[in-house]
Amino acid sequence: MPGYFRLEVPRRSDRNGGKRAKEDPSALLLCGARLWCDEHPLEIGGDGYLIGHLFKRGATSRVLDLCEAAAEKILASGGRSLASDYWGGYVAILARPDGHIAVFRDPSGLLPVYYREDDRCLTLSSDAAELGKHGGVNYPAMLRFLASAGAPSRETCLEDVRLLLPGEGLIVAGGSHQLESWWSPWDWTQVRHRSYAAAAKELRAVALDCIGSWTSCFDSILVGVSGGLDSSIVACAAARRAAALHCLTMVEDDAIGDERRYASILTTALGTPLLEANYDLGAVDIGRAVAPHHPWPHAPFYMQAIEAVHDGLRREQKIDAFFSGNGGDNIFCSIRSATPFVDRFMAQGPRHGLFDTLRDLSDLTGASGTTILRHAWDRYRDVARPPSLHRDYSGLSSAAIAELEHPRPSHPWMQAPEGGLPGKAAHVRLLARAQRSIELYPRRTHPRHIPPLLSQPIVETCLSIPTWQWVAGGRDRSVARAAFKSVVPAELLRRTSKGGPGGFMHRIYQANAERAGDLLRNGLLARAGLLDLSILEAASRPTAQGFEKAQRVLELCAAESWARWWSDVARS
Repeated sequence: MPGYFRLEVPRRSDRNGGKRAKEDPSALLLCGARLWCDEHPLEIGGDGYLIGHLFKRGATSRVLDLCEAAAEKILASGGRSLASDYWGGYVAILARPDGHIAVFRDPSGLLPVYYREDDRCLTLSSDAAELGKHGGVNYPAMLRFLASAGAPSRETCLEDVRLLLPGEGLIVAGGSHQLESWWSPWDWTQVRHRSYAAAAKELRAVALDCIGSWTSCFDSILVGVSGGLDSSIVACAAARRAAALHCLTMVEDDAIGDERRYASILTTALGTPLLEANYDLGAVDIGRAVAPHHPWPHAPFYMQAIEAVHDGLRREQKIDAFFSGNGGDNIFCSIRSATPFVDRFMAQGPRHGLFDTLRDLSDLTGASGTTILRHAWDRYRDVARPPSLHRDYSGLSSAAIAELEHPRPSHPWMQAPEGGLPGKAAHVRLLARAQRSIELYPRRTHPRHIPPLLSQPIVETCLSIPTWQWVAGGRDRSVARAAFKSVVPAELLRRTSKGGPGGFMHRIYQANAERAGDLLRNGLLARAGLLDLSILEAASRPTAQGFEKAQRVLELCAAESWARWWSDVARS
């Protein structure tokens, strides 16, 4: 599947090779570095390559060739004009006149880039498993991952494997490398003075163009639909240009997990049959790593059931891309706090519209105006203080928790610039978390997963919309609802709640409670001193708290199975 690459930059090189490495005719040579990819990359003059999908701003079809003038502009800017003139899901590799190699990951992050350094070379790849096989599990990183509820980070849970963040350039010079920020979400968070209607109109145009552009790249697309807002936007926009569009909804027996009524409203409007599949407990094995190609154990066990359905459908329907609404809540700023009120006060002062936002937040959250004002005052008073990140210490040992007192470098997007609005800080944090949901399956063996709502132009547009407009009318993701009026069925635009696989996860725990206990008691995480096994007893209680603990036990089991898979790889 297009998008796989591996780049090796040796610590020392004469930099005098030809275009192809003599010792391996399948490798491309660039300034002494060797590049392998699964399709011929887009050439950038004679001094660079681009792997993945590239689109030009204002156009709606994939760029398959760069003219001389376009290539010269990219090279003259050192690659930075890619972020301003283009978008897509790609990595660019450029040879600079000074002999340095620059690797740029596009701002959407739709093509992952991992890197690992050893005594011989710096290796970058879209496949974390390819790099991780040389090391093993990083248990301190695993602890930080579990305690932070999967907060974004350059750090992975594999020894010596790091993540290049979206919008970052990695500059390799001889035996060293450095990181540069070529794009930051904070560049797009300045409040633009346009009306709510104008913001909705702009978002509609940008989203339809981006989703349509992605759609035109594939012959047969499967989109997961629930009748929720985000997946409905993707399906409706994709239907306009799709050669073949298939819509799938996953069904659980309980009422919360059965979304067929709403999904049917969507597919009826599209004139497309609705594919239905039940969550199958028989497809789940808690002793098997859910997504070992990921460098973190963040994939939940219900994904095994979805993968089984996807595997069948991709053969039957010749699917070459999975589309989803993943990241929609994040980029459409689905926050329920007092920060939109604080943002509006800081941006506009005590104008009449401020009280409209107070009413909107009260309608959205059900909290009284007095409660909202109290929380807003607390946030405004501490506006210079970075917000605390969510922590989940349940199931972790006291000794492990004590280790967390040692601070680690945070994700650079978490550092708000001077004057940054607190609501926009929350919006940026949501965007950073959305990156976890990008890589669904190994791209070398499966159709590519495209979450088109994370496309760079959509993200930039959403970041520029004030947080108080996202809650206008007392509705979450309000601008997106207004943007797709007459595109998405009205009943789906009005939905304010959505079901999910929670009931299926509960069934997974009930069927595997004893095995889960054995897995954790005799596992690698316990041996590494990470676990407080008393959580197993708490998870068996028939209470709401017991249900939460049971879900946490499954998270720990997923981490354990992932760690065992990687430990086996490291020993082989």
